[in-house]
Amino acid sequence: MFKSTFCLSLLVLLLFKLQLTAQPVAHQITGQVVDESQRPLPAATVILSDLQGKQFSKVSTDINGRFKVLVDVKGEVNLSISFTGYKTYQTVLSLNSSKDLSLIRLVPGENSLAEVVVQAKQDLIELEGGSIIYNVSKSIDAQGATALDAIKKAPGIYVDNNNTITLNGKQGAMILLDGKQTYMSGQELTDLLRSMPSSGIRSVEIINSPTAKYDAAGSAGIINIKTLKSQIKGFNGNLTTGLAYGVHVRQNQDLSLNYRKNKVNVYGAYNHFLGYYSYLYGSDRIQNAKTYDSFTDDTDKRNRMGSRFGADVTLDKKNTLGVLLTGNFIFGGGLTDTKTDIGNAVSPATVQVLDAVNDYYHQLTQRYNMNLNYKYEDTLGRIINVDADYGYFKKTNGNLQSNIYSGGQNNIISENYYRSLNAIDINLKAFKFDYTTNLGKSKLETGMKFSDISADNDSKFLHVLSAKDSLDDRRSNAFAYDERITSGYVNLKRNYAKWSLQGGLRLENSSSLGQLRFKSAGSHQQDNIRRSYLNLFPSVSASYKASASHNFSLGYSRRIDRPAYQDLNPFVYMLDELNFWQGNPFLQPQLSHRGSLTYAYKSATIVGLTLAHTDQYSTQITDTLDVNKVMLVYRNLGIQNNLSLSLTQNVSPAKWWDISFNSTLYQIRNKISFDQYRDFDLKQAAARMNLQQTFKLPNKFTAEISGAFTSRRLTGANNISRSLSQIDLGLQKSIFNSKGMLRLVLNDIYQGNRGNSVQRYEGFYMRSYSYYESRQLRLNFTYKFADASVKGPRSRNSALGDENGRIK
Repeated sequence: MFKSTFCLSLLVLLLFKLQLTAQPVAHQITGQVVDESQRPLPAATVILSDLQGKQFSKVSTDINGRFKVLVDVKGEVNLSISFTGYKTYQTVLSLNSSKDLSLIRLVPGENSLAEVVVQAKQDLIELEGGSIIYNVSKSIDAQGATALDAIKKAPGIYVDNNNTITLNGKQGAMILLDGKQTYMSGQELTDLLRSMPSSGIRSVEIINSPTAKYDAAGSAGIINIKTLKSQIKGFNGNLTTGLAYGVHVRQNQDLSLNYRKNKVNVYGAYNHFLGYYSYLYGSDRIQNAKTYDSFTDDTDKRNRMGSRFGADVTLDKKNTLGVLLTGNFIFGGGLTDTKTDIGNAVSPATVQVLDAVNDYYHQLTQRYNMNLNYKYEDTLGRIINVDADYGYFKKTNGNLQSNIYSGGQNNIISENYYRSLNAIDINLKAFKFDYTTNLGKSKLETGMKFSDISADNDSKFLHVLSAKDSLDDRRSNAFAYDERITSGYVNLKRNYAKWSLQGGLRLENSSSLGQLRFKSAGSHQQDNIRRSYLNLFPSVSASYKASASHNFSLGYSRRIDRPAYQDLNPFVYMLDELNFWQGNPFLQPQLSHRGSLTYAYKSATIVGLTLAHTDQYSTQITDTLDVNKVMLVYRNLGIQNNLSLSLTQNVSPAKWWDISFNSTLYQIRNKISFDQYRDFDLKQAAARMNLQQTFKLPNKFTAEISGAFTSRRLTGANNISRSLSQIDLGLQKSIFNSKGMLRLVLNDIYQGNRGNSVQRYEGFYMRSYSYYESRQLRLNFTYKFADASVKGPRSRNSALGDENGRIK
């Protein structure tokens, strides 16, 4: 399977090899953009495209309004120059040699909503500054869904039915929102992304070689979700509303508003997802000569809401103040019904049946973040950026669980009822300072960050009796975790002719204290776990621009993945009387070395090679407990090596037909040990491919068909997951003079996205399967209203970076 997949990807690359040969000599286009008084206009956008609107070059003017573009095409091209508050300048150039356009004067003007749309054609997948950009707003299928649905479409990203996010086959990617950490992981990160609308996302940026300026977290790289920023002056907004139907009906809505006048910009947003989600999963297990065949019907009844409010005030030409408040809320019930047939491995007959029902009668998650930002920027290239952040996360839930055993004749053998009450409170505080300046012909970046996190977990387990509930001291606890991270970095960038070089070093000192307090009556036992470690994280990269069309880049960085806060809590959580989950207070961070090599031909072809080596590799394993139970627990297991080769190809066979293909071929090797008796050396090659086609139809209709295939692969510690696939269809129509858009999407038309995996070791075998509500019919309507063009809210990096990403 892997050989045929590799040959297919190689064939696709060879089909487009002719594009790489016989290239014309590169020409240079220069000029200076000024206003009506001949004052330079810095950060103006300069775009070159062919006569059909296909963009092949995009740059910004420097502080003196100057620009330089290298192109290696001949014939006529479109030149477009835009700047906020000015009419777009457009002209057609005939390229036979280099050109100096001298002064280009822009004329002030109030642009309409239609005029602020970039005229050049944008590819679905692009390469920008060494990062791969997936333009969500270009995909019909990605609209009207959630942020989690949107990132699934990005190159190299895979989200399985357990909502585990991998990048190029490796877990441990750091998720950013507009350059800011989410401070969540695991299920809580999934819930956050599912509470965010894809209609508010502009693009997904994949950073394979982060610089020292970024937090060192993210052994698989960085996934940066960039939200849409309004470019309209005065009062303007965007409304998306829709319905989805799979097993249940759901309603989604997203409203964003923006108002800018003079030096003040105020913006806000509200969104919600209302309705149930259905999950079906189960397992067939053989343990100690007994069989356990279980099936679970899981209904998530929680609703999700999100809000955002911010303001930016420009004090003068150099100084800007900003505030940003965000909130996410998840509330509602849930119900899981698990039926397990218990038998003997030598006989097919069922001996007992366990029916376990979890009634989540109370579930509430609240997440608040506040960011205060100050920015100074002058004409000499000096930039000072200061962020002060506070975050608060609170999660409470109540669960009533029944475990009823019955015999072959449905006669009840025993009944046990339990109640669990859990509360998590996490406070996050951070301060970050960044300074950038020109150092001769180089650019120097330096800064520091301090974060302080405190997490309190309170878990009560009670036996439900006829008279009153009785607290179980052995299964109840309180766990407190405090962590402080102090870091500093220095990074230097330098351009030499066709070379761009970057090197940096980040120093991070971490100290933590975990305190476990048991609730057992009369017991004062307390376990304290202290840790302190100092790490250096170097990063280097080099890029070479062989011509205007051919780019090469090479990068290396050392990364770290710290455990999620909840995974450190040793509390034992009972899923039912046969399945348990437990945290691990002795879990250590995993450290990775990561190198990457990328080649790009324009934005049409992108080829990447990535190698990662991880020490103290940690993941969740399924271990045996007693003779008939299993325990899910996180452990440091050993070493993981990951090698991946990726290919992205954009092509337009006709003006009305665009094709985007991306594939990732990778191999994972796990050299791990569960204990002294169970060592594994597992190796598995795998592939994932995506193909998306977009068709422009008459009467302002656009159609889209996309497909994805994922081969057999190694996941987690020793799980071998079987292949799966999915095909999606989409149709959209522009209405109301291009201010409105109707979209109809059918996902996973043949329900091929079904999880199925196997894990085994001596005396134990388990096959797991799952299916979530992937086949959906979605109908969405979007309407944009605006006055005229202006800059939207600023993008800034919160100081609460890696910390938010570890809330699980």
